[in-house]
Amino acid sequence: MKKHIGFILAITLICFAAPVYALNQPLAINLGATNFIDGASPGPGWYFTEYIQVISADEIKGGDGHTLIDNANLDAIISLNQIIYQSNIQFLGGNPGIDVIVPFADIDVDPPLSSQDGLSDVYVGPFIQWGPHMIFGRPYFHRFEFQVIMPTGENDEDNVLNAGGDVWALDPYYTFTYFITPKLTTSLRFHYLWTSENDNRAPALDVQAGQAIHFNYAVDYAVTDSLRLGIAGYYLKQLEEDDFDGGPPGIEDDTEEEVFAIGPGLVWHINPALTLMGAINFESAAEMRPEGVRSTLRLIWKFK
Repeated sequence: MKKHIGFILAITLICFAAPVYALNQPLAINLGATNFIDGASPGPGWYFTEYIQVISADEIKGGDGHTLIDNANLDAIISLNQIIYQSNIQFLGGNPGIDVIVPFADIDVDPPLSSQDGLSDVYVGPFIQWGPHMIFGRPYFHRFEFQVIMPTGENDEDNVLNAGGDVWALDPYYTFTYFITPKLTTSLRFHYLWTSENDNRAPALDVQAGQAIHFNYAVDYAVTDSLRLGIAGYYLKQLEEDDFDGGPPGIEDDTEEEVFAIGPGLVWHINPALTLMGAINFESAAEMRPEGVRSTLRLIWKFK
């Protein structure tokens, strides 16, 4: 998954001040939506996953980490609805499959800004799931997915905030889970993000966000047969400045976004077909984007 998902706070244009040309990364990238045991799979079949992310930020950071806007209360509730099919066919040593995520967003901003809730940008991605393999005598699971984010979401160029980002994005990832001991695991999901040009971002200005990397990480320990506790988080780093066609000189300077997050989480295996995961991530070191708290609840159901 994206999916990433996290996304709505990245669409606040910060129209209150000069740094209106920041925050151009696509909305629906996966920041902390997936974490614990991410590279593993119970096996071929059909899965439904429901994600609920609650995002809250009260300040927006500039290019060097200083506060651009304080007391800007930005809140969003995001629902991501995911269907996964993993086949039992063998291909390149693994099991291919398909992943589809349909997100919805509810946005609340104080002071009020024009916004549009509803359908956000849909993810689609073919993948291959491998494992378990053995490394140093311990199980290793991993997966590669070529994830595409499509501009399907609600978007009105007259709004400051929209559920949809109005761009195409390629966000392929590689993820793994390694069982260090029978009870201790570590997981990492690494994305490389490319985004198309957006010609509706600002009047007479075409904008293309710089390419970026982002990854989710987690470490957990089984305290019982059904309960794992751990630490999880994410990191986003834009590798190049945004590209502006039609803007004044210097508009591209210091537009690279960055944020780091960490916090506690848990995994509860309710039964063999149903798993609940949760995490609270506290953001820091943000640049050119909001900084706050992102909480994620994830329910995974293997229904066939």
